[in-house]
Amino acid sequence: MVCYLSPMHAHKLKVTVPDSHQVVVRLPDDFPPGEAEVTVVSRAAEEPAHADDFAWLQEWAASLPSSLPVPLDAFDRGELYR
Repeated sequence: MVCYLSPMHAHKLKVTVPDSHQVVVRLPDDFPPGEAEVTVVSRAAEEPAHADDFAWLQEWAASLPSSLPVPLDAFDRGELYR
Protein backbone atom coordinates (compact mmCIF):
# COMPACT_ATOMS: atom_id res chain seq x y z
CA MET A 1 0.00 0.00 0.00
CA VAL A 2 1.33 3.42 -0.96
CA CYS A 3 0.14 6.52 0.85
CA TYR A 4 0.78 9.98 -0.55
CA LEU A 5 0.47 12.91 1.83
CA SER A 6 -0.21 16.37 0.57
CA PRO A 7 1.46 19.33 2.29
CA MET A 8 -0.54 20.77 5.13
CA HIS A 9 -0.94 24.46 5.80
CA ALA A 10 -1.89 25.80 9.20
CA HIS A 11 -2.71 29.23 10.56
CA LYS A 12 -3.04 29.75 14.31
CA LEU A 13 -4.32 32.88 15.97
CA LYS A 14 -5.66 33.83 19.39
CA VAL A 15 -9.01 35.58 19.62
CA THR A 16 -11.33 36.86 22.30
CA VAL A 17 -14.85 35.53 21.83
CA PRO A 18 -17.33 38.39 22.37
CA ASP A 19 -20.77 38.12 23.97
CA SER A 20 -22.23 37.66 20.49
CA HIS A 21 -20.19 34.43 20.15
CA GLN A 22 -19.21 35.42 16.60
CA VAL A 23 -15.61 35.31 15.40
CA VAL A 24 -14.50 36.33 11.91
CA VAL A 25 -11.27 34.84 10.59
CA ARG A 26 -9.26 36.44 7.77
CA LEU A 27 -6.59 34.10 6.43
CA PRO A 28 -3.33 35.27 4.84
CA ASP A 29 -3.27 35.67 1.05
CA ASP A 30 -0.86 32.74 0.66
CA PHE A 31 -3.27 30.32 2.37
CA PRO A 32 -4.47 27.89 -0.32
CA PRO A 33 -8.16 27.99 -1.27
CA GLY A 34 -10.26 24.85 -0.97
CA GLU A 35 -11.58 22.63 1.78
CA ALA A 36 -10.19 23.32 5.26
CA GLU A 37 -10.86 22.30 8.84
CA VAL A 38 -11.52 24.76 11.67
CA THR A 39 -11.02 23.81 15.32
CA VAL A 40 -11.91 26.12 18.20
CA VAL A 41 -10.41 25.41 21.63
CA SER A 42 -11.34 27.46 24.68
CA ARG A 43 -9.22 28.01 27.76
CA ALA A 44 -10.78 27.56 31.18
CA ALA A 45 -11.64 30.92 32.73
CA GLU A 46 -9.64 30.21 35.88
CA GLU A 47 -6.64 28.89 33.96
CA PRO A 48 -4.07 31.63 33.30
CA ALA A 49 -3.06 31.93 29.66
CA HIS A 50 0.63 31.21 29.10
CA ALA A 51 2.61 33.61 26.94
CA ASP A 52 4.55 30.55 25.76
CA ASP A 53 2.56 27.41 24.98
CA PHE A 54 5.45 25.31 26.33
CA ALA A 55 5.92 27.28 29.56
CA TRP A 56 4.06 24.58 31.50
CA LEU A 57 6.55 22.00 30.21
CA GLN A 58 9.52 24.10 31.27
CA GLU A 59 7.96 24.64 34.72
CA TRP A 60 7.31 20.90 35.07
CA ALA A 61 10.86 20.00 33.98
CA ALA A 62 12.31 22.49 36.48
CA SER A 63 10.26 20.87 39.27
CA LEU A 64 11.81 17.43 38.71
CA PRO A 65 14.57 16.34 41.10
CA SER A 66 18.06 16.46 39.64
CA SER A 67 19.74 13.17 38.80
CA LEU A 68 23.37 12.17 38.74
CA PRO A 69 24.84 11.36 35.31
CA VAL A 70 25.42 7.63 34.76
CA PRO A 71 28.27 6.59 32.43
CA LEU A 72 27.34 4.18 29.63
CA ASP A 73 29.78 1.49 30.84
CA ALA A 74 27.75 1.26 34.06
CA PHE A 75 25.03 -0.54 32.06
CA ASP A 76 25.19 -4.27 31.33
CA ARG A 77 24.62 -4.30 27.56
CA GLY A 78 23.83 -8.01 27.70
CA GLU A 79 20.61 -7.11 29.49
CA LEU A 80 19.45 -5.19 26.43
CA TYR A 81 19.43 -8.25 24.18
CA ARG A 82 17.76 -10.86 26.38
